[in-house]
Amino acid sequence: MIQLTNLRKEFDDLVAVDDLTVTIPAGEIYGLIGPNGAGKTTTIRIVCGLLEPTQGEVRIGEVDVLHEPEKAREHIGYLSDFFSVYDDLKVWEYLDYFGHAYKMSEAEISKRVPEVIAQAGLEVKKDSLIHGLSRGMKQRMGIARAMIHRPKVLVLDEPASGLDPKARIELRGLLKTVRDEGATLLISSHILTELEGFCTSIGIMEKGRLVRSGRIEEVISAGTQIRTIRLEWRGDGLAQVQALLSGIASVTEARLNATKGEFRFSGSDDELSQALVALVSNGVRVLSFREVRQTVEEMYMKLSSHEVM
Repeated sequence: MIQLTNLRKEFDDLVAVDDLTVTIPAGEIYGLIGPNGAGKTTTIRIVCGLLEPTQGEVRIGEVDVLHEPEKAREHIGYLSDFFSVYDDLKVWEYLDYFGHAYKMSEAEISKRVPEVIAQAGLEVKKDSLIHGLSRGMKQRMGIARAMIHRPKVLVLDEPASGLDPKARIELRGLLKTVRDEGATLLISSHILTELEGFCTSIGIMEKGRLVRSGRIEEVISAGTQIRTIRLEWRGDGLAQVQALLSGIASVTEARLNATKGEFRFSGSDDELSQALVALVSNGVRVLSFREVRQTVEEMYMKLSSHEVM
């Protein structure tokens, strides 16, 4: 759905985006991760046709954004990090206004405004003046405005910035709903915990370059051949657990105490299953046995040099 090819953007001597190539399939929630100054916002503005690249190509579906910007914007909903509102308008009036801005018909607008108000959870605020809304409610309204014309692609720049924990959870639920209804989402963030368990794919950006990109589970596991397994058992079985694990060739660095611990494992899934069977069949009363997966934040810290332009 979104295709960036050899994208480059220069501002005098500064290279903000450097040979960026990525494909985001339809239905993905793609998180663009990187520190402030990594080039995320510049990339997003180019995707939306708001900034012309020095070189490269941007396509939304079959539409060339650079050569057909008006047509491309019909398929794009965009919410910037800081967006303007009209404080003296009511919520429904604001959405109605942007429906007209997108050249929707009166019939479409009258049907669509209540729909996006419901999707964004703004029913109780639809007749409220915008100046009285909380930051979280304004963010919901901004997303409702961005998707008023049913775009195929929703592009959000730091959508969770400034929100409290409850509002962030609600925002994530809203965006998952938008994706489930067929949209493809491109989201930038430097708040890594906001993207884990939410995005389907991620790209790590630094100094204008894409360090790594792909499905989130593939990116997290890439280069990780040795897994960490955490276990807990009931009763006095420490010596028995130590003896059993020491006899398994794929087990290394076992760190155990009275009733729990963890070890490093380099074998296959079948071998890991056999290790659990060996513990249970020898009388160890296992309470939990699970792999400790690397988080997005841990993976980012390993890959990043933490430099900005």
